[in-house]
Amino acid sequence: MSDIDSAETVGTVVIDSTENRARLDRQAGIGVTEVMIALVIFSTAILGIVGTAAHVGGIMNTSHVRLAVGSMARAQVEELLATPYDSLVNGTLDSQGVHMTWNVVQSSVAKEILFVYEYDLPSGARSDTLATAMLRP
Repeated sequence: MSDIDSAETVGTVVIDSTENRARLDRQAGIGVTEVMIALVIFSTAILGIVGTAAHVGGIMNTSHVRLAVGSMARAQVEELLATPYDSLVNGTLDSQGVHMTWNVVQSSVAKEILFVYEYDLPSGARSDTLATAMLRP
């Protein structure tokens, strides 16, 4: 049998069907490999996006808690500053999971107020301090 007998002739081009099948078989394997690599890359990207979204959600929750606690502390400081000078004394207050403590120190011209508030965040306990003074009338 000659080479021309095992091949088809199309015009003047000779196509060997055995080589074409072998090439197609090799390309099919590459296609599956490419799909698997694309799935791994896509899965990694999705996991990264989900992780980032969870982290951003945690930051937003922390910011919300700190804002609420700061507002409570500010309101308590304003209430202390509205107290008559001679009635201003040390104290504590527990409200909505926030422990607030204030210490009043008398000086010759003013009462200094050191205000400490403690609260819990998802990342752990937190404590902030605020200092102010009330001048002698």
